[in-house]
Amino acid sequence: MSSGQVPLWVPIVVGLLGLLGALGAQLVGGWREDRRWRREVEREDRRWERERDARRFEARSQAYTDLVSAIESFDWVLYQARKSPSEEVLAELRVVSTQARNSLGGVNVHAPEAIRSMLRESMIRRSDLAKQLLAGENGPAQDALWKDGQREYRALRGKIREDLGLDAEQLD
Repeated sequence: MSSGQVPLWVPIVVGLLGLLGALGAQLVGGWREDRRWRREVEREDRRWERERDARRFEARSQAYTDLVSAIESFDWVLYQARKSPSEEVLAELRVVSTQARNSLGGVNVHAPEAIRSMLRESMIRRSDLAKQLLAGENGPAQDALWKDGQREYRALRGKIREDLGLDAEQLD
């Protein structure tokens, strides 16, 4: 070998080192890309979960709004029917009773069991009172149903507001 010549093994070692460097760079790049992809997928999953939660909250909120509106209308007419049960008021009582019954579906789908249970009890009182008023009964038994229904409704309304993350009145 002359003094200006490079031994044969040097280019082979340099080539192998270059190949190992390229393979290492590919492995590191692939690992980084995989990690970036997983973060992207997790971020997208979190975004979709937030959107699903927002849609669920909106549906629950709308169901509660429809229910409270129907109960308030029902109570307004029940109150009038207790004070002066005219034929016009009793006809309106039939209508709001049906509306209240029709508003239960959304809550029964979206609300937690504690609220569904409270709703059932509160609506049974109103329904019993409406039936009795439509049958011409009006006295102390109906007063008790009214008071029980109002107490249960206040508790239900507090639970609904709590479920929605709103302030709720404190009941004794």
